Amino acid sequence: MDSTKRLAFRLENLQVFALGYPFEVNLEKSLSVDPGLEYLETIDSTNLELSRRLQAESHPDLFALVAAEQTAGRGRLDRPWVSEPGTSISLSILLKPTSQIEIGLIPLFVGSQVARALSDSIGTQARVKWPNDVLVAGKKISGVLSELSQREVVVGIGINLKKQRAAPDTSCAVSDFADRGFDEVLAAVLRSLRTGWQRWLDGGNEFALSQIRAASLTLGQQVRAILPNGEVLEGEAVAIEDDGRLRISGDQSHLVSAADVWHLRN
Repeated sequence: MDSTKRLAFRLENLQVFALGYPFEVNLEKSLSVDPGLEYLETIDSTNLELSRRLQAESHPDLFALVAAEQTAGRGRLDRPWVSEPGTSISLSILLKPTSQIEIGLIPLFVGSQVARALSDSIGTQARVKWPNDVLVAGKKISGVLSELSQREVVVGIGINLKKQRAAPDTSCAVSDFADRGFDEVLAAVLRSLRTGWQRWLDGGNEFALSQIRAASLTLGQQVRAILPNGEVLEGEAVAIEDDGRLRISGDQSHLVSAADVWHLRN
């Protein structure tokens, strides 16, 4: 079967309805960006599913799975990521960095590319709260979770398309700003990620850092950082270092590699 027929076959079989929701999944635009994209109506977690598949067989760089519903999705610090059917995009993508790629930059870089895609899609600027929350108008619209297995990285991306029943008041959705469907938003994100990843591979870490710093909402902010051990730091976020760590300048200067960061009102 040639590539055109395979694509037509996949499109025909992806026009389905999510259980209990009048949500037609037509991935024509997304499949034109990534013909190897695999769609799952529902799954416990796209990151878990991709990790399971990697244990059984190898997959190419940029291999992607997307689902309309996750039943056991998780975010950073093992927090649940709400994913009701038809209201969000749950995407996992496999990245195979070369030895020159700084691994610690990957979640920040993916966040910057998601922010770029969403800004273009909704016509309102999206930016990144270090390390991995994509915000619009101060509210979270997307989150990124990266998991490393040797030199392969599974990156999970959750995007709120519509307001969900269990979503907190600190979140927002694409539908708050523009009328954009699942396929349109997914295609924009896939295009941004694939183009950006290739430019990083070609141009080195400086390209990634320029994208990360330009998309950052945290730089220049007064912040409170809660470290994994419970220690609390306060000060100004003055730099994102070349390895992705956040430099906070307060009574002393601190380099933070993992933390829950809150922006403080000036």
